[in-house]
Amino acid sequence: MEIQRKHVAKRYSRLTIYNGTAYFAMTPLSPYDATDSIVPQAKQIFERVEERLKDCGSTKHDLLFVTVILSDKRYLSAFNELWDAWVSEVSPPSRACFFAELTHPDLKVELIIQARAQI
Repeated sequence: MEIQRKHVAKRYSRLTIYNGTAYFAMTPLSPYDATDSIVPQAKQIFERVEERLKDCGSTKHDLLFVTVILSDKRYLSAFNELWDAWVSEVSPPSRACFFAELTHPDLKVELIIQARAQI
């Protein structure tokens, strides 16, 4: 099997596909607004995930596993509410969630995705 890499940047590929599985990470678009709550960043990240899934012929129905990284425990309840609405019409994927310092002080959420690739 060949490894496919799409949207290759200097340090990483934005999408890697191997053996029918797509792998990618997603953040909201920068610049990040320090005054924003988790809500706008989470909504934007869900939209961006769906766009990236299209790159591998997939939809959120094809999500296998999502790792959620939040920069603050206080964001969990609001994020979960948005997550529940986002996955409400699909069988939710497996998921792990943890809290960590992210690469920018105003970044509140990052997702790591594994999904079935349809290409």
